[in-house]
Formats: sequence, structure tokens, C-alpha cells
Amino acid sequence: MVAASDGRRAGDLPAGDLPAGDLPADDLPPGEVLAGGNMNAVVRQGDTVLRVAGPWTPTVHRHLAYLARAGVRGIPRPLGIEGGRERLSFVDAEVPVYPLPDHVFTDEALVEGARLLRRLHDASIGFGLDGAVWQAPAKVPSEVICHNDFSPHNLAYDAAGHVVGVIDFDFASPGPRLWDLAYYATRAVPLTDRTPPNAPGMADAERRVQLVLDAYGSEATWADVLRVAIVRLHDLAEMSRDKAVELGKAELAADADGYEREAAYLATLRD
Repeated sequence: MVAASDGRRAGDLPAGDLPAGDLPADDLPPGEVLAGGNMNAVVRQGDTVLRVAGPWTPTVHRHLAYLARAGVRGIPRPLGIEGGRERLSFVDAEVPVYPLPDHVFTDEALVEGARLLRRLHDASIGFGLDGAVWQAPAKVPSEVICHNDFSPHNLAYDAAGHVVGVIDFDFASPGPRLWDLAYYATRAVPLTDRTPPNAPGMADAERRVQLVLDAYGSEATWADVLRVAIVRLHDLAEMSRDKAVELGKAELAADADGYEREAAYLATLRD
């Protein structure tokens, strides 16, 4: 495991992660270039990090500040925008490197992640949307501000393996609670036809999904989670194919094939 940045874990791009282009190395500011950064190159300077900003960055910073005022801990603090780069606090915790370690797949960690997601969602209620700019499309019903990449590769863990925070809010946008919940279940339960060797198998998936729903306090069902997870994977596949063309990265098209394979597998469980 490695120390967390403001918004990217180190390690390989897992199934379900959000692809992006690489920043040219000669365009990076001085400091320690943190591993990972598939979405945005991250440079650590002391107890802060710098990343390339986008039109959505002021809204994301306002959202992070709003969450902090609401009492959410373990998230990056926005410190400003400097010459096209955002500066945030460095989240001093541990973030899993792929392949994910055993502690990520414990029932306890699964429940802790679901409870943290509920705190994030509840704390976002009342956030002002006038003038907001989002990198990811808003979804209906817009119940809360979704993280949109809430998954073990963006969760911060303490030395004992407990979930203590979450990073990478770049893709946050308004949406339904279940949009985040289903995606979290997909990656943390996990819901896949290719279960990692150290993760619980699909025979235990329905029980673990119910743990997520109960810990969050959701009245959604196993069928609801499957339905939204399938849509979510197709949505991710479409975005990956668009990025493959935009960035000239054929591997993103291969990733899209994987997402659609997973969606097809989950559809067999639904049917």
C-alpha cells in the first residue's frame, strides 16, 4: 500500500476506474510525482499536492469545503487554484495498490465504506447548484452529490485496515444515491465473473450486498443493485471508448470490452 494523494491511488488501472490522459512529464511542477494518476498527474509538495485543474475544479473545491463544514473527515481540503493547477491537502493514509490486499475484502471494511458513503451523501444535501460545473453528467433523480468513483482504489485505510477516508472527487456530480451504492458494491463485494483469488466469491455476493445496503441504511434490493450496476458498467464502457478515440489509447477500448463483459455477466444474475 502507499500513502494517499488528494485524489488518486497508486497502482494499475482496475476494472471500473475512470480513464484519462497522461500529463507530459516536462510539464510537471517540482516535487514528488505520486504513482498512479491515470486521471490526473499528482505532484506532492510537502503536505499538499498539485494537480491540473479543469472548468469543474471550482465547483469540486466548493463541494469539498461544504462537506468539511458538515463534519466529514478524511477528505482532501481545497487550498486554491494556482496557474491552472489545483492545490489540495495530502491525505496521510494508506490506499490499496492493485491487486487489492486481503483487508479490503473483509466484511468490516465493506461496512465501513458503506457508512462513509452515507455520510458523504447526507453531508452534500443543501449544496448550492447555481453556477455549478461538473466533469461528469448529472443523473436523475439528483438526490445527492455522488462521488462517482467510490471504490476501494479511492478509499483510505489506517494501519489496522479500517476505512478512514476517501479521495478523488473530480468526477463528483448530482445523482441518485444508488448510483454510488451500486458501483461501490460492484467493486468492493465484488460483483464480477473474475473474482480476485483473495476476495469472497459470487456465492457470497448477495449476503455482502445486503451488508452494504444495511450499513448505508438503504431500502434498495439485490435486484436494484444489479440493475444499476449493469447500467453503470455500460455507461463506463461508453466513456472509455470515447476516451480511446480522444486520447489515441487503444487499451481503453479493451477496457470497455471488459466492462461490457461484466455487465453481461451481471445480467445473467438478474434474469
